[in-house]
Amino acid sequence: MSRLASAFILAAFLLAPGLRAVQEPEKEREEHETRAGGSAAEPEEEAAESLEDLTIPGKPHEVLAGTVGEWSLTLRVWSAPEGEPVETTGTATGRWILGERFVETTYQGEVMGRPFEALKIEGYEKVSEEYVSTWRDNLGTYTLIFEGTCGDDCRERTMIATFKDPISKQQLRIKGLTTLTGEDSYSYESYILMPDGSEFKNMELLAERRSQ
Repeated sequence: MSRLASAFILAAFLLAPGLRAVQEPEKEREEHETRAGGSAAEPEEEAAESLEDLTIPGKPHEVLAGTVGEWSLTLRVWSAPEGEPVETTGTATGRWILGERFVETTYQGEVMGRPFEALKIEGYEKVSEEYVSTWRDNLGTYTLIFEGTCGDDCRERTMIATFKDPISKQQLRIKGLTTLTGEDSYSYESYILMPDGSEFKNMELLAERRSQ
């Protein structure tokens, strides 16, 4: 089932108790509650409260605050497993959106001699209990969708996405590792997970908070 379909089902479920209250006459509702030995609305109210809780940001969202702010970047990109990285600099801006449910980060810099722009939106899905992020940049037309969890102290988040290799056309996986290295710094590392089980580190991003 798609996330969009799930959202419609959730909305319909939340609205259903109110619609039934309008459609069911007061007398019939009272008779139904008497036969049932209690209020039929109680389970519905409890279910609605439980579903409403899923829409409210929780403690896992606090971890996302570590990437909010203005950042100076050091970018390292590897074009081959045994090659030397090409190092450049850039900037990033992370901000809360949608009622502090998601962090939107925009990146600007240079990669392999080309202007580089990227957009990441990251959040925490309370239903699946996973961190979820999307990544888009101007080096391709793809949208990467990452899902994963954080470590015991949540200073580190490991996310996995799938993508189609443009050369081999094989379906490959990519691992993104975000580490909160300090109050004013974090790092992001990207690894290609090869079919033979090996990992190829293709990008490293070091962020230092810019002074206001």
